[in-house]
Amino acid sequence: MGGRSKLVKFVRNPLLQLIVAMVLCSCFHARMSRDSIRFFLTISSCLKELLVFVLPFLLFSFIAVALSAIPKEGMLFVLALMVAVFASNFINILISGCIGYAALSGASASGMHGDVLPIVPLFSMQLPQIATTLQALVFGVITGFINSFYPTKCVNFTIGRIHACVMLFMKRFFIPALPIFVSGFLLKLFAEGRMTGFLRGNFRVCLLMFASLLCYLTLWLFIAAAFRRGRALEILKNAFPAMVTAFSTMSSAAALPLSLEAAHKNTKDKVLADVVMPLTLNFHMLGDTIIVPILAMTVMLAFNHPLPSVHSYVLFGILFVLNKFAGAGVPSGTIMVTVPILKDIFGFDDAMVAFTIALYGVIDPVATMGNVTANNFFIVIFQRARNFLKRKFSARRT
Repeated sequence: MGGRSKLVKFVRNPLLQLIVAMVLCSCFHARMSRDSIRFFLTISSCLKELLVFVLPFLLFSFIAVALSAIPKEGMLFVLALMVAVFASNFINILISGCIGYAALSGASASGMHGDVLPIVPLFSMQLPQIATTLQALVFGVITGFINSFYPTKCVNFTIGRIHACVMLFMKRFFIPALPIFVSGFLLKLFAEGRMTGFLRGNFRVCLLMFASLLCYLTLWLFIAAAFRRGRALEILKNAFPAMVTAFSTMSSAAALPLSLEAAHKNTKDKVLADVVMPLTLNFHMLGDTIIVPILAMTVMLAFNHPLPSVHSYVLFGILFVLNKFAGAGVPSGTIMVTVPILKDIFGFDDAMVAFTIALYGVIDPVATMGNVTANNFFIVIFQRARNFLKRKFSARRT
């Protein structure tokens, strides 16, 4: 039974399913009729409409639930932590943008030009847009803060039910359907001849993403260790089990027990670790903030879109960082909640969105490991900063 359970778990792995879907689309698209591809594209388009319809509820409920859970007495500490997380994420976005612009400016499109007439769905399902990304974020923040100071059963019940329904949709329906969602758009791209040479043309960019993440994490490690090699090795050794778990499960939540254990050892402060680590679990995502912007710019260039202006990129960065406070806690959840921003700010169409989700699904293990690794380093840096400020204020008082 144990072997069968492991096999079922392996087969249901979202990463494996995405890779299999991409391979099947690559191998069999030439043998499929145009109407068959349109059929699968129609299913993907309908799934996309459902996702876009649900996302405002996801953003609102996650932010409102997270902020409502903050005790009024600890609000100042949590706000200081959130400011630090926001600043860290935004700095990471700017660094990633600089790397992306330097690597891709002046580069030519990477093979995503079509050779045949565009393939369109058999029909389109138009669902109403309940709220924009910004409206959902703002409403979630306001509701969460008010409910934190003046909690009511009605508000708690309402946001809790919305949260539960959204998670049910994501975990039981959309995530299992993710390979189907991606396949329709990939078949379209293959059939139109727009996939030729993409991976070959952007292999260097993929290596750049991973190298940038590795170098940046190394810098964080030595900052956390105050540039002492022995201390750096100790921090890394304690965090290593959490890093491996994050990579293999693509889930920061699955690695949380090991991250807590590592934080206890690295900070020698159980109370601080038990407060900070869970709070930053779905908010502070260094791996995503380094990888996603470069990935998005690569896709834009591949689809013959110009790179974003500085103004557009900064706006994207602000909304992307705010979205980190609505982490979905599911595989590829980060890219799901980023879809409205990619569409509204960067002008992504359905094919670009699906292609980005497919690519992100493949590199999700690396991004998740980067998130968990950075959080293990962040808590040590946060502790040092807090202790430094305490000493400063104590010296002023005396």
